[in-house]
Amino acid sequence: MTINLLAEGFMEEVVAKKLLPFCGHELGAVYGKKGCAFVREKAVSFRHLATTETGLLVLTDFRDAKKECILEALHEYIFSKFSNPPNTYLCRFAVNELESWLLADREGLAKYLGISVAMMPLQPEREEYPKQALVGLARRSRRKAIRDGIAPPQGHRASVGPVYQGLMEEFICKYWNIENAALYAPSLARCIYRLQELV
Repeated sequence: MTINLLAEGFMEEVVAKKLLPFCGHELGAVYGKKGCAFVREKAVSFRHLATTETGLLVLTDFRDAKKECILEALHEYIFSKFSNPPNTYLCRFAVNELESWLLADREGLAKYLGISVAMMPLQPEREEYPKQALVGLARRSRRKAIRDGIAPPQGHRASVGPVYQGLMEEFICKYWNIENAALYAPSLARCIYRLQELV
């Protein structure tokens, strides 16, 4: 099935390009990439893209929802405005941020960063700020290109390094092991299950 995407940002699109074929689908049109507020306000506006022949995946970070649980977030984003969405309309939250899905491939990301797998969190979805956790791990890399690319200079106001997106895109496209990541990221495992139901 062709699955259209409403993405919070660039990284969600990169993940979807890898995730959808893994689940037996192909990526259709991509919308959004304008931040969490756009997704929150406009998610229901794209409901026409979810039909019997095509689907819609809304992919965003749970932390940005500022809710106690996923059900509360789904109610605000979807069910308070669209009470009975079709099963081809999927709104999925990466807990707490999309980077937790990358951290969940413990062996793969450790190898890419050039650090010991023992440094990787066992429960990445319990990290309050997974992106910061990933940047912190990169600072400990044996590889200068990783340290300087992913982590900003000490004392710099930027939250990530100058080629963070490019390096993470390379990791996702070439090395990210989705099966391994699903073992440590329940929200990813649930997303995979729902997507595979549509096959």
